[in-house]
Amino acid sequence: MNLVLISNIITCVCAFAGFAFGIVKFFGPKKAVYAQMITLAVGCMAFGRLYQVVRILTGGGVSEEFQLGVLGVMGSLLFLFSANFGLMDSLADDGSKEYVKYRVIPVAAPLAAVAVYVAAFLFADVPLFVKIVAGILTVFVSGASYFNLKHLIFPDVDFGVINCLKTYNLLALVFEALCVAEMLSNKSGSDVFVLIIGALSGVVLLAVTPAVERGMKKWTT
Repeated sequence: MNLVLISNIITCVCAFAGFAFGIVKFFGPKKAVYAQMITLAVGCMAFGRLYQVVRILTGGGVSEEFQLGVLGVMGSLLFLFSANFGLMDSLADDGSKEYVKYRVIPVAAPLAAVAVYVAAFLFADVPLFVKIVAGILTVFVSGASYFNLKHLIFPDVDFGVINCLKTYNLLALVFEALCVAEMLSNKSGSDVFVLIIGALSGVVLLAVTPAVERGMKKWTT
């Protein structure tokens, strides 16, 4: 039984279900661009995992060399980062001094990702290629996780939407932690670990777009 294949199938199916939900709910006239970008983040994971499923079924591997499935993870993290940085952060943070601590505390998220990378990859006896790919993924995780943690702890101010989206931001943080865990599982070579991470990632990706939909509905009612 190929546990890596099963892991990718679970994540792929769940991500496509979440992606389809987002397409139905968020794509149309006068729909929120923020929700559309999060939907595209889930879609990137869906297509990235689909590629990996096909690759495994055709006799290829998913960790010994760079492959397009990694771009799915990068694209997903980039959309998550762009949604909060480009569209949402300015609604909450006006740059005033009273919010300084809410800008400093979230640095813990990228610092944790970097610490894992340094300990497990940078100074470890792993191929240079693995260090480079893990380093790039760490950069993407760092950017996305900073804003998801910031918006999770940020006090609700004038618009109310930050509070309504806290469940989404928590799920996004869990997803980003699972991206780091996936790097570690690929390094360890433990198929059981890979399966656990894949199942958890699938559950989170399935829940992300409904969480955004509930948050948006709560905000507008």
